[in-house]
Amino acid sequence: MFTIVALVLAAVLAQAVPPPATPPGLQEGLAFAQAKDWTHAAEVLRGVTAREPKNALAFRVLALSLIRLGKYDDALTALATARTLDPRSGAAIYNTAVAYALSGRTDDAIAWLREAKASRRVDLTGAAADNDLASLHNDARFVALLPKPEDFAQPFVEHVKVIREWDGEHAEDQFGWIARPIGDVDGDRVPDFVTSAPTSGANGTNAGRIYVYSTKSGALLWKADGEAEDQLGTGVEAAGDTNKDGIPDVIAAAPGHSKAFVYSGRDGAVLFTMHGEKEDDEFGNHASGCGDVDGDGYADVLVGAPGNDAAGADAGRAYVYSGKDGHPLFVFTGERAGDRFGSTVAGATNGKQRFLLVGAPKAGPRKTGRTYVYDALSDKPRFVIDSDATGNALGLMFLSVLGDTNGDGIADVYASDWSNAANGASTGRVYVHSGADGARLLTLTGETAGEGFGTCPAKAGDVDGDGRADLIVGAWQYAGAAVSGGRISLYSGRDGHRMRTYTSRVPGETLGFDAQGMGDVDGDGTVDFLVTSGWSGVHGHHSGRVFVISSGVKAKRR
Repeated sequence: MFTIVALVLAAVLAQAVPPPATPPGLQEGLAFAQAKDWTHAAEVLRGVTAREPKNALAFRVLALSLIRLGKYDDALTALATARTLDPRSGAAIYNTAVAYALSGRTDDAIAWLREAKASRRVDLTGAAADNDLASLHNDARFVALLPKPEDFAQPFVEHVKVIREWDGEHAEDQFGWIARPIGDVDGDRVPDFVTSAPTSGANGTNAGRIYVYSTKSGALLWKADGEAEDQLGTGVEAAGDTNKDGIPDVIAAAPGHSKAFVYSGRDGAVLFTMHGEKEDDEFGNHASGCGDVDGDGYADVLVGAPGNDAAGADAGRAYVYSGKDGHPLFVFTGERAGDRFGSTVAGATNGKQRFLLVGAPKAGPRKTGRTYVYDALSDKPRFVIDSDATGNALGLMFLSVLGDTNGDGIADVYASDWSNAANGASTGRVYVHSGADGARLLTLTGETAGEGFGTCPAKAGDVDGDGRADLIVGAWQYAGAAVSGGRISLYSGRDGHRMRTYTSRVPGETLGFDAQGMGDVDGDGTVDFLVTSGWSGVHGHHSGRVFVISSGVKAKRR
């Protein structure tokens, strides 16, 4: 499941991985638990908790191991200690309910689920599908605790004008995994957009589906399905007008079977298909338009394959293809085994300015990520962006050519490390570098551990009217108003000050899964944003939804 699984595991590990100074044995115990070797996990973690009686994480994972071994009373004892040490732990509260449910103590299980909901530290959107709670599923008290449609109305803490909303079709589709403006498809002079549901099962398990919508009318213009296990839409972007019919086209990745497709924006017809060198290359893990690279008048495309082994196992590659007929123009190759070069890609061409960005989240001196910025079809990058001392996976998912933030007339580039540990595991950090010389212009950092700041390509446009490109950055796991509710922040590209926030009050909403500027959609004089909540439970667990919202920021007159 490539990228999908990688993100899910990253989200779990963001909350489970302790800071570097850990007691002996804890890392080993966590590794056993991750491998579902519950017997050895429990054995190791009993020793850890004896040596470190104030280690809440050790008690939580010990309790989970004991639950899996059927030792429910011992698990409840460990969970009681975990809750005492960390009263804000939603996992400890929820797993207490699980232990009671599995041991047949229904009333106690219901009581702890009520506690979980009241705490606003637990997302119950997936409880109805949790087999550990199967004994409760027909209990009216349990059903009453599940989210209701009205719980998803008015999702924002702040006053936010919602221009349009689109909801996912089914649970586990992850609709809104990515959403990107693609230009005006239907001729109404308003930019339209593409979004994806890479685990949609409409055409087979994890086939994936992409959707192109009219922003102005809200109508579905066309959709396309992958085949079973394609995960179509893991990456999806604007491709530019590749066939010169006057309508912008779409590129979508299907890494499950190492493919990528360019679709006609007019009707969704496949214009051409690209294939990886091998089935396990993860070709199509991400794909992007990159402008007219070869000067033939046709927009070209860029596709990553982080599992390619040409320079060593998982060194990775990225490929540039002609938009005219799909033939390969150039291949970039990762430096070393394990770099996973090509995990994400981005590109843009504007006159003489050309940018081809490739992320390698395990490259660099600390193997914590590197982004390569090329300006030509050459193995030599123009400059390289390295992660910092608290980095984890720079270039894993989000890169972009932002626009001009410093006023020198040259577009600048953006790179995200949403699992950077600046203030604890998965705080998140993003960087803006000069497109002229690679100098670092801005560094923005999340506020709290676990919020995952940096989940989007950040292209807001010039929101405040100062002539500089601004940034919109998601923190999909931000829990300030609701557990995993998410938050989006708007920053000035000129100096990095935060102009405003958009915060979800809905548990599990994951607002900020993706976010990008759309221009002025409704004609009110303000820039509007395309934002997603890919794990929203609006139509079932991880069904997802997409919004177009007003920035609420009036541009200055210049």
